[in-house]
Amino acid sequence: MNTYAKWVLLIGLLAAAWPSQAQRPATRADSLQQRLATAPADTNRVLLLTQLAYELAEVDAVASAQRARQALQLAHELHYVRGECQAYIRLGVGLRNSGDFPAAQQLLLQGQRLAEALHDQSTVATVYNALGRLNTEQRKFRPALEYYFRAKKLGEQTSNRALLTRVMGNIGEAYSKLGLLDSATLYLRAGYKLDLEQHDRVSEVSDLSALGDVAARQGQPQQARQYYQRSLRRARTVTYFVAPVYLGLAELARAAGHPDSALYYARRALAAGQQYHNPANVLDASEYLSRAYAARRDSAAAFRYLALANATRDSLFSQAKTIQMQTLDFSERLRQQEQADQQAKAAARQRQNLLLAALLCAVPALVLLWRYGRLQRRSNEQLRELNEAVTQQKQELQTQRDQLDASLTGLRAAQTQLIQSEKMASLGELTAGIAHEIQNPLNFVNNFSEVSAELMEELAEEQARPARDNELEAELLSDVRQNLVKIQHHGQRAAGIVRGMLEHSRSSTAERQSANLNQLADEYLRLAYQGLRAKDKTFQAELKTDFDPELPRVSVVATDLGRVLLNLLNNAFYAVRQRQQQGEAGYAPRVTLQTRRVGAQVEIRVMDNGTGISDEVRAKLFQPFFTTKPTGEGTGLGLSLSYDIITKGHAGTLRVESQPGQGSTFAIALPTSRP
Repeated sequence: MNTYAKWVLLIGLLAAAWPSQAQRPATRADSLQQRLATAPADTNRVLLLTQLAYELAEVDAVASAQRARQALQLAHELHYVRGECQAYIRLGVGLRNSGDFPAAQQLLLQGQRLAEALHDQSTVATVYNALGRLNTEQRKFRPALEYYFRAKKLGEQTSNRALLTRVMGNIGEAYSKLGLLDSATLYLRAGYKLDLEQHDRVSEVSDLSALGDVAARQGQPQQARQYYQRSLRRARTVTYFVAPVYLGLAELARAAGHPDSALYYARRALAAGQQYHNPANVLDASEYLSRAYAARRDSAAAFRYLALANATRDSLFSQAKTIQMQTLDFSERLRQQEQADQQAKAAARQRQNLLLAALLCAVPALVLLWRYGRLQRRSNEQLRELNEAVTQQKQELQTQRDQLDASLTGLRAAQTQLIQSEKMASLGELTAGIAHEIQNPLNFVNNFSEVSAELMEELAEEQARPARDNELEAELLSDVRQNLVKIQHHGQRAAGIVRGMLEHSRSSTAERQSANLNQLADEYLRLAYQGLRAKDKTFQAELKTDFDPELPRVSVVATDLGRVLLNLLNNAFYAVRQRQQQGEAGYAPRVTLQTRRVGAQVEIRVMDNGTGISDEVRAKLFQPFFTTKPTGEGTGLGLSLSYDIITKGHAGTLRVESQPGQGSTFAIALPTSRP
C-alpha cells in the first residue's frame, strides 16, 4: 500500500467515524438552551439569545438566524438598544451563512450604525469583520481586506484579542484567494497562534483548512494533508468548514492521479454543504463535481451537478440580489459621505465660533498691543545694548573657562606625577632597609657555596683513591645536598625581597589576597628602621611589638598596605628623631607596633613618643600636599594617599590620636571580611 493510499484510508476512517449532528457531545449551545428555558423576558434573555445565535452561526445557520430574530424582537419590546445592536449583527451573520447576502449586509450595516451611536468601537470592529466575511463569500476579496484591516486596527486599539483571533485568519484566507501566498502564510500562522491562545475552536478549524490550501498551492501535498487532517479532528462541533476541507482533499487526490478518491471527497463536501444548509459550500462542491465528471466524459453526471451549481449560483448571485447589494453599497457609501460632510460642517462651525470669540476678545487686546508696541520699540534698543554686553561677557567667560580647563589639565598631570613621585620616594625609604635585609641571605648563599665547593673537592679526592670509603662519600654527598637546599632557601628569600621592592614601585594596584598582618607589620617595621639607620648610623630607637597571636588573616593588597605602614613608621621615626635632637634629658626614642582584634575588625596601631601633633595640624593632616616637614623633605601626599588606600581601597578607617610633646598614635582598622 503506497503512502497516498494510507492517507486516504486514514482520512476515510476519520470521516466514517464523524459524529452526526444528533450524536455530538454537549456544547456551549446546549448550556445556553438550558438557561433559556427558565430565563425571564428581560435584557438578560436578549443577551442569552444573541450568544446562542453566535454559537450556532458556524453549526446551523438557520437556527442561528431564528434565535437572532427572537433576540431582536425582544430587544425592540424592551427598548434595549445594545441588545438590538447585537441581534442585528448575529442575524446578519446567520443570513450570510445561509446565503441571503443582501439581507445580511442590510442587517450588519444597521448594527454598525447602532454601535457607532453607542460609541462601542469593539462592536464596530466586529461588524467590520462580519462585512469582510460577507465580501469573501461573494468572492470580492479586495473589499473584504479593506474591512478586515479596519477591524484589525480597532481590535488592536480596544485590545480585543478574541476578535483579532478571527480577523488575522480571515486576512490570511483573503490573501490566499488572491494568490498572495507569502502574506497568506504570515497572517494565517499569526491567527493560528491566537486560536490556540484564545481556545477558539471555530477559528482554529478555519485557519487549519486555509493553511492546507496554501500548502497545496505551494506544492507541499504532504503538509497540506496534515493540515486538513488536524482541521477534521478539531471540527467536532464546527460544521461550517467541513466542506472546504473535503474539497481540499479532493484536489490533492486529483493532483496525485487518484480521480476516484477526488470524487469521493467532493461528494462528501457536497453532502456536508447540503446537510448544514450552506449554499456557498454547495456551489463550490457542485462546480467541482461538474468539472470532475466532465473530465471523465460522464456527461449526465456533469450536467446534473452543473444544473445544481447554476441553481445555487442563482440563489446566491441573482441579478436582483446583485442590484440589491450594489444599492446597499451605494447607500452605505452615501451615508458615510453624508456623515463625513456633517462632521466637516460641525468642525467648520466650531472653528467659525472660535474665530468669532477670538475676534471679540481681540478688541481690547489690540489696544494693549498698540501700547505694547511703543514700549517694545523702546525696550528693543535697550535689549540690543544688553545683548552686546552679554555677548562680550560670554566671550570673556569662555576665555577664562578655556584657561581654567588648561590649568586643570596641567594640575591633574602634575598630581599624577606627584603621586608617582611619592611612591618612588617611599621606594627610596625602602632601599636602605632592603639592602640590609638582602645582605643576610646573600652572605648565607656565599658561605654555603664555598663550603659546598670544598666538600666537592674532598669527594673528588676520595673517589680518586684506590681504596674508596663509601660511607665517607655518602656523608659528603649528604652535606652537599643540605648546603644546596640552604642555598636555594636563602636565594628565594633574597628574590622575594627584590620582588616586593618591585611591586612597591609599580603604579597599579594588585588584587587582594589573604595576608598575615603580624608578619607584614613586622617586616615593614624592620625595613623602615634599617632605612633610617642607613641614613643616620648614630640613630638608635627602641622597637616594641605587641602582636595578637590569634589575629585572623585579612584580605588586603599587601603592597598598598605595606606602603601605608612604611609611611606611618617613617613619620613615627621622624617624630622621635626630632624630639631626640632637641636634647631633652632622659629621653629615649621608642616606636611601638601593635595588632589586635576589635569586634569584626582588626586594628594596627603605630605609636611613638615623639614631638606629637597640635590640634590645628591634626585637622589638616590628611589633606593632599599638606606637610610640616622642611621644603624638599616631603611632598605632603604620604598621609593623603595612605588615607585613600585604607578608606577607599579597603573599606577601613585611619585615625590619629596625639598629645603635643607626648607622642602620637595612628590606628588602622580593617574589616575581617572583604566588603
